[in-house]
Amino acid sequence: MTRGTRDDDTAQPVAGPPAGSGDEPVPRLPRGRWLRLSGPQMFRIAGLLIVLVFLLIAQRPCANAVSTFVTGFGSQGSAAATMPRPGTVDLPAAAGSGSAGGSGLEYYERLRPGMTEDEVKAVIERARARAATGSSTGSATR
Repeated sequence: MTRGTRDDDTAQPVAGPPAGSGDEPVPRLPRGRWLRLSGPQMFRIAGLLIVLVFLLIAQRPCANAVSTFVTGFGSQGSAAATMPRPGTVDLPAAAGSGSAGGSGLEYYERLRPGMTEDEVKAVIERARARAATGSSTGSATR
């Protein structure tokens, strides 16, 4: 490679030093350690690393302890015996035994898709008649 040219396809001349610069020294980049940290900065970094390692190590035991604590509620105590559990809930009595034990579905009239207008009117009239007899007997028993 000759002075003033680059070793590529275009071979253009390379710019020399600026005119009038003379023998001034060229500032150089520092060639020392890559990163200079003070003592307190190193202490902070080391502390952060210790905390991160502690969190990674303590994660599983803490998660197990918290899940045991949360799922442990309701298994003991004065109200635990009265709390319903799956399989221990009594089913309501038969539908004709009254509104307290039943679900109340026996008081509804069923509307099906495809009913004619006359069938819908008949269902509505039956429901009104049942409501009129049920409301008068219901108020007398209270």
